[in-house]
Amino acid sequence: MNILFPTDVFPPRCGGAGWSTHALALALIERGHAVTAVVPRQGSPGTTREEVLGVPAVRLGYRAPGIPFVKNYFRHERLWPSLAAAVVDAAQSNIHNSEPSTVVHAQHVQAAPAAVLAGQQLGAPVVVTVRDHWPWDYFATGLHGDRVPHPRQSWASLATDLPARLGPLRGAAALAAIPYALAHMRRRQAFLRRADAVIACSGYIAERLEGIARPERIHVIPHLVDLAAIDRTVTTPPQSVAPGERFLLFVGKLERNKGAHLLLEIFRAAQDQMSGEDEPVVGGRWSVVVCGSGPLRGELERGLAALGVRARFLDWADHDETLRLMARCELLLFPSAWGEPLSRVLLEASACGAPILAMPTGGTRDVVVDGVSGALAPTVAGFARRMDALLACTEERRALGEGARRQAAVRFAKERVVGRVEELYRSLR
Repeated sequence: MNILFPTDVFPPRCGGAGWSTHALALALIERGHAVTAVVPRQGSPGTTREEVLGVPAVRLGYRAPGIPFVKNYFRHERLWPSLAAAVVDAAQSNIHNSEPSTVVHAQHVQAAPAAVLAGQQLGAPVVVTVRDHWPWDYFATGLHGDRVPHPRQSWASLATDLPARLGPLRGAAALAAIPYALAHMRRRQAFLRRADAVIACSGYIAERLEGIARPERIHVIPHLVDLAAIDRTVTTPPQSVAPGERFLLFVGKLERNKGAHLLLEIFRAAQDQMSGEDEPVVGGRWSVVVCGSGPLRGELERGLAALGVRARFLDWADHDETLRLMARCELLLFPSAWGEPLSRVLLEASACGAPILAMPTGGTRDVVVDGVSGALAPTVAGFARRMDALLACTEERRALGEGARRQAAVRFAKERVVGRVEELYRSLR
């Protein structure tokens, strides 16, 4: 098949959404399909072609002013027709003498409407993957004020959400943009309903799509991991920690929805729970490696230092280096505060055999089965207690890491997932 992947983000510098897209593209190429990623990129207008780690990619430059909401219009409504044209051009350039079936598979919010427009022009089926909250939340986090989970947006919710996010003055000024935000949400949902199939990355996302996408068109298919490739990568030790260093690991953007702020509360709770005879949870034998960047970095650095926690911040570490850290950490901490769709951090940590301690938000239970493939704790105090208990028991950590690896092999291995995606494509021809 001739498969087009319009996607908001793509390697080498991206988060889990981009790497999940790349992993699926590479797996489909290995199965003999022609796959091209079409990626919008803010900057100079025009298209460039390149190969990104084995995947052909077309990058479409566009301009957008830095004014809130106006920028969103330029990144979405204004961009959709030109992004659709780039998808059509890429599809036609892949067809030479033969005429393979074409599928357009949008990987994210910015690309989904463009994919529908391109599919209409090509006469090709369109698949849209939903991997966060964009069909029901303008900001795609599903958090009111970037703090409290909420079901759907409305005039009332936005009127309180904007001041909570932007502050009283900027939030009040942004209230004039509410009609655009609501109309934009309706446009997103209308395009999603026109897709021939919608892939929900977890059961949680499928439930949230109820009433937005047609139920018969929703298919729960998780992201995949290439176990063999990960095994090859982690044979090399990480360069960002000393040989033999024992460390806990946090991987993710340093933002509230990822629970980065909860690290301070967790370590504070761990110290409060410690008796006078206990060894400090962190600062003694163990250090903390924080692999990610974001607006909370300064707060975390100061707070962890004040608690006496030995912490190292790696900013945006290379993807392979992150995998190597996962394979050697004593415990991967995942205190996610939002409705986690299906975290690539958890998938890759499982593939690396890392012992995982997570909060059971959103689709996390699709990856972490408490006591089998990781440990779950729903509160800060419970998380701190479980962390202390796991660090005191090497055998339990080892068993959880082995269980995580088995779970990855059974549910998320490349060979299992890519076959399901192919089957869906063929059902739409």
